[in-house]
Amino acid sequence: MLRLSWEQFDRLEQLTLKRHAASISGVLAETWPALTERLQDRWPAFVEAAVQQGRKHGLVDARDLARYASLWCIWGPAFDGKPAFAWAAEILVDARRGAALKLHQLAHRTFEELRQIETAAAKPGAAAIAGPTLTRSQFEAALAKVDARIGPLAAARSVFPEVETRAAIKACDLATVDMMIVQSDDLQDYRFATNGWHRAAVPRSNEPPAKWTGAPELPVELAVTSHVLRGGPPARLNLRIETLAVCDPRVHPEVMHLGAAGRLAWKGRDAARLSLALYAPTPPAIEPGAAAPGIAAEAPFDAQTVRVSSCGLRDTGAPFGEVALQVRVYPATQWLTEIRHAAWQPMLWPAPAEAPATASGATCRLESDGVPADATSWQRAWIGLNGAFRKGMERLFNEWARVLDGQGARLEVEASPLVGQAGLSWGWKRTAPSTVVMRTHGALDLLALSIDLRLSGELVDGPTHSRIRIHCKGRSELRMTIAQLGSEAPEAQELKSAMRTWRFPFTLEIEPLAGAEPATLGAAAVPVPITGALVGECGLRVRADGAGQQWFFALRAEPVDVVTETSDPLLGDARRMHKIFPAMTLVEWSAG
Repeated sequence: MLRLSWEQFDRLEQLTLKRHAASISGVLAETWPALTERLQDRWPAFVEAAVQQGRKHGLVDARDLARYASLWCIWGPAFDGKPAFAWAAEILVDARRGAALKLHQLAHRTFEELRQIETAAAKPGAAAIAGPTLTRSQFEAALAKVDARIGPLAAARSVFPEVETRAAIKACDLATVDMMIVQSDDLQDYRFATNGWHRAAVPRSNEPPAKWTGAPELPVELAVTSHVLRGGPPARLNLRIETLAVCDPRVHPEVMHLGAAGRLAWKGRDAARLSLALYAPTPPAIEPGAAAPGIAAEAPFDAQTVRVSSCGLRDTGAPFGEVALQVRVYPATQWLTEIRHAAWQPMLWPAPAEAPATASGATCRLESDGVPADATSWQRAWIGLNGAFRKGMERLFNEWARVLDGQGARLEVEASPLVGQAGLSWGWKRTAPSTVVMRTHGALDLLALSIDLRLSGELVDGPTHSRIRIHCKGRSELRMTIAQLGSEAPEAQELKSAMRTWRFPFTLEIEPLAGAEPATLGAAAVPVPITGALVGECGLRVRADGAGQQWFFALRAEPVDVVTETSDPLLGDARRMHKIFPAMTLVEWSAG
């Protein structure tokens, strides 16, 4: 491998340019002998100046430089910098036109200028016209001779070998492209009314078609919702293409459609009128043992590309350019889940031996586009909330019995966690030509937690004992409407607001019991004789794997301490702190 420094590379370029200038000088001398004879010794400098000026315009290939220098021979040195040749400057400075196209259009315009000169000269009584006396046929013959001679000669003298053979330029370009997105005509979403949830048709957008007379500078981004293959009528991308010129009707124009399903292409007349089906991706299969996506989970979209192209060559003007459409196709599936959770029976510890097991009255329904879906795991989780709550209360009772050493310990609980009914609907919704967002609607009518918890028993402290009662009561509601579109929602109607937190403090009651000793045990006369509370939160939260939202319920007990005071006629009063409970997690539950 040969490695060159930038300095060495520049020297090679200068050497290549000098060799090109020498080759071009010889070829042009044969083609334009009259000009060569007139310039005499100035001829090499004339050709070198033309080559240098061509390099400034981005011309590198010897054939392009030879054609450009030929135009100097016709119109004069540095003709493109003169006001009369503004058309040449416009062509040469346009970055959208490649070198070959620039030379093609310069030659085409020169041909037209010569035609006008010939027409004017042919009129009866026309005065002599200043300008070249070259005819169009002579011009075409001169360029053909230059092209035929310069190619082999430049290849033989070039430092770098020829990579590919250049084909003759033939006009082939687009004139106009009309584009329009047509949405699926059967889209529906879920709406909530006083009589429950129902499906309603999604209003169709009235977007006018886009009409381009030149390719947009930036790729056009579009977004649409559609059905999967064989899942319903898809959204469509309609194209109408008009051409300015065509090189070969079997090749251009060309439309290419790339997506997850593969690559499709249409060429020539088949590409003039197209209606491309935009199918949504098939939902990925759920791995065995993996959880299904949760509430408002964002199903993946398919990034599709549509390209409209031709050779991009025309005799006059800037080329149309390639049209690139980036289309994101989202599943149009709309989901609905409904929860109905009945109130629970009171709980008691120690549990009576004959107490029957009570099943939780919870039902969970899931459907997509009006078709029932498998909600077994969600249903199982909702039924399991009762068992999870009961286990937490049993743990609390065991701690209570340990503190009282079994002295008549008792726990009574009347609780309603997430009791009531709730419905949630979600799915992708198109809000603008390039925007699709997640639409989430819901109606929640739930008790976050209503609880009446009573702990009782006998507290023994030395020779004294008393009846102790610890009580916790509270109520928190989760009643709200959810109306979120993407990240936008009315105040307090977004998904993140579907959560409630609470802190229900414990209260203390101590009743001294008569004993053999005159001392009594009661609650200390302090501002807060008992500390601690039941705390928690519930509602909707983002799943740990990020795949949507899930229902959850969490309940914890803060550390509970009780301050008692023993009153003894002989020994006086004495206070003592009893640690009843440590901090405990009682319930940690989720569904979805």
